[in-house]
Amino acid sequence: MAKSLRASSHLKAKSVKRRHVFQKVVDARAARISEKLKGDLVQQKLKEMKDGGAMEVDDSKKEVRKISTSGWRDARHHNYKKAKKIKNSKKKGSFTKF
Repeated sequence: MAKSLRASSHLKAKSVKRRHVFQKVVDARAARISEKLKGDLVQQKLKEMKDGGAMEVDDSKKEVRKISTSGWRDARHHNYKKAKKIKNSKKKGSFTKF
């Protein structure tokens, strides 16, 4: 007879796999990423030292572009609503059906 996924033997087997098989992969990945980040940080520090720290960012020259949060959004249901509203607004009077 088949056992449930909640059976204790299944849970135990999954936890063993998690601890002994998959954890090694996760630890190796974390070590690789950590070494890469450390290397990048060292390169960045060396570059700053070569430049002499004279490179300053001038915030006044940066142009901040505002994002409009008003108006119609770009989604199908918004486009449908907009089209219906435009269609209804083009009616001239109360006798448009006749």
